[in-house]
Amino acid sequence: MMKDLKHIDVSRCNKSEKMTAKCQVGMKTPVPGGYTLKGRWITTFCNQIQLDTIKINDCLKGKLIYLLGDSTLRQWIYYLPKVVKTLKFFDLHETGMFKKHVLLDAERHTQIQWKKHSYPFVTFQLYSLIDDDYMPREIDRLPGDKNTAIVITFGQHFRPFPIDIFLRRALSVRKAIERLFLRSPATKVIIKTENIREMHLDTERFGDFHGYIQYLIMKDIFKDLNVGVIDAWDMTIAYGTNTIHPPDHVIGSQINMFLNYIC
Repeated sequence: MMKDLKHIDVSRCNKSEKMTAKCQVGMKTPVPGGYTLKGRWITTFCNQIQLDTIKINDCLKGKLIYLLGDSTLRQWIYYLPKVVKTLKFFDLHETGMFKKHVLLDAERHTQIQWKKHSYPFVTFQLYSLIDDDYMPREIDRLPGDKNTAIVITFGQHFRPFPIDIFLRRALSVRKAIERLFLRSPATKVIIKTENIREMHLDTERFGDFHGYIQYLIMKDIFKDLNVGVIDAWDMTIAYGTNTIHPPDHVIGSQINMFLNYIC
């Protein structure tokens, strides 16, 4: 710093960059990929549209959406009925927090499903192993088409374990996506990176040091696939949430980014 600094003059930049390309899968996401302004996430690499309830309803019409991952993705399926009132939970007669969740809108032919990823899965809660499988096998079971979208996230439950476990799982998921694109190239696949979490809870095992390494690995492994990326790491740093389960306004920004990719 200069000594005896009196004041700083900030001048307006005469150059403005306006993004004209619509957000779509396959785009490269820079670092940082966006910023927050008045509570909204604004991307820096594509023209992101802020969708209202009517546009969300139109976007979801006829869609089959599969959410595969941990509880940070389960937040999506809890958030959506608050915005889209016609989406209702369908009871599959399963029990516990980690059961399969299904939202249906029969009139608009919309189905949204969340299913947890398999081991490693760190929790004190009981959960059923019936119909439990690894993500690559779940992806292999999906036929896929132009109205099908798959969102994938994993990482938080992998942090306490050796990095090679995460590496093998990420490579297996990548190969499953490649097989999916061979049989159905029109299927939309979105990768949601893991987000930051509390700094003071069990840091040695679950701290963001481990998460950041996994975040970099995830971006590197999926960078040349025709997938969309929701950079939840970047997003939660910008919002300054520091919690494993971000608040609703952050979840809303993630979902808005997802809808921009598929519609």
